Amino acid sequence: MPDPILPGRPGLYLSMLQYGLLHYREFAAEHVEFYRQLKRRIGDVRGLRVLDIGCGKSYWLSLLLASDGAIVSGVDTEEVMPGRSLGKYRRIWNANGIERALRTATWDVLFARPYLRALEREFGQPLRHDLVEVMRYDGVNLPFPDHSFDLVVSHEVFEHVSDMSALLSSLTRVMKPQAHTYIYVHSWTAISGGHHIAWKHADSKPSRVVAPWDHLRAGRHQHVPSWLNRLRADDYRRLFNERFDIEDWIDGSEEGRALLTPEIQAELRNYSPHELLTKGFTIIARPRPRTGQGTTTA
Repeated sequence: MPDPILPGRPGLYLSMLQYGLLHYREFAAEHVEFYRQLKRRIGDVRGLRVLDIGCGKSYWLSLLLASDGAIVSGVDTEEVMPGRSLGKYRRIWNANGIERALRTATWDVLFARPYLRALEREFGQPLRHDLVEVMRYDGVNLPFPDHSFDLVVSHEVFEHVSDMSALLSSLTRVMKPQAHTYIYVHSWTAISGGHHIAWKHADSKPSRVVAPWDHLRAGRHQHVPSWLNRLRADDYRRLFNERFDIEDWIDGSEEGRALLTPEIQAELRNYSPHELLTKGFTIIARPRPRTGQGTTTA
C-alpha cells in the first residue's frame, strides 16, 4: 500500500501517513543520493552562496549544503521553522491555512526526528541546522539583493510554481552572472506526475486502485495535497530560454514502461512516449544578462 483505503482526500492522507511511517528511511536515502548527484555536477560547494527554492518544512537540501560548507538561504511559501510550538503552527495556519498547519504538525510529531536521524546517517556527518537561513516568500519576489548567489537549487518544487516567468525573472536578478541553477522538476506527464502517493513506486508496486496516468486521463483520483501547474518539458525549455542559457538538460529515470499499453498510448496520443515515461528532469542553466545589466559579479 500506498493505495488509498478510503476515497477522496481522507484516503489519500491515510495512505501518505502509512507510507511515511514505513518508508522515511527511503526518503532520506533518496535525498542524500540527489545531493551526491548535484555535487558530481557542481563540484565543491564550500563557500558558495546557495539559494534553495521551495526548501520545504524539512529543508533537507539546505541542511546538506550548509553542513558541507555552503552559505545557504532557503525560501518557501510556507512558514518554515525548526522544532515544534503552538506559535509555529499558528503562523502557518494564518499564512497557509489550517490544512497545511495540520500537515506540518503531523510531520513534526511523527516524522521529523526519525527522518533527520536517518538523513544524518546517510550523509555521514553532523547536520548543521544552525548554519541554515530559512524564510517565507510569496513565490515570486526573492528578498535578496542583486547578484547574491552562486548557485540556485530546487527539488520537485517548480511544478508547483504558479507564475514561472515572474519567478525566473526574479532569479536572474539575484544570481551572479556566472551562477548556475540545479533545478529538478517532477514531470507532470510522468505516470507519477499527478503526485498521487499510489504511484510512488510505479514499476515495483503499481497501483491497484488509481489508473496509470489517471491525472492525464479520467482524473478520478486527483486528490493531490498541493497545486500543480501542469507545465510540460517543452514549456520549461521555452520559459528558461527566455532568460537563461541552458547548459545541460538531464532527463531522470524512466518509469511505467510496462504499463504504457497501446490503448493508453492511443488515448494519450498528444503526449510522446518519452514524455509519459520520463519521471523528471534537471535544468542546469546560467542567467542571461538582463537589459542594461553588466557582467561583473557583485
